[in-house]
Amino acid sequence: MTHLGLATKAVGAIMAAALIGGCTATPTTSPTPTGPSQSPSPTVTPTPTLSPEDQKLEDAKARVVLLWQTLDGLLVDSSRSINELDTLASGEALSSLQVMLTTVRQRGQVQVGATKIPSQSALAKGDGWVVTSCVDRSEAILTDKAGQPVTPAPQPRLSHESTVQLVGANLQITKDEVLGSC
Repeated sequence: MTHLGLATKAVGAIMAAALIGGCTATPTTSPTPTGPSQSPSPTVTPTPTLSPEDQKLEDAKARVVLLWQTLDGLLVDSSRSINELDTLASGEALSSLQVMLTTVRQRGQVQVGATKIPSQSALAKGDGWVVTSCVDRSEAILTDKAGQPVTPAPQPRLSHESTVQLVGANLQITKDEVLGSC
């Protein structure tokens, strides 16, 4: 073999090694593009800290949402205990919910779907809070024993004004009034 043939083979081997080395997962440094990035970097948004008063308003609104979620569960599954309402409501609100739920169950009616609360507002009032909620039951359909929607169906979107108070260690809805459509 001549020196020229050997040199050609050596250069070829070095080129092949360089090309294969370029296919490895080892990162290489290359100039960074000067144009806009194809994928934006995630932006970390700090979570605002609520004042104690604002936190109480948020807690009152969350309690009303939890009441509706629990009520949905009780309307969907008649084997669940009506006593689940006891830590969420008291007084007039609890009595009304118990009567309604008992009547629905006696008729063999069940709910299909869930209630949504697309908007809420809250304000402090006296020793508690008043939460106004738009309660959307358009996808929470009450059905009879045959699975047919109960007629006449109630209005699907109603504004409720719920009074929330601290009863013992729990926030409870003590009064709930329907204000009209929302």
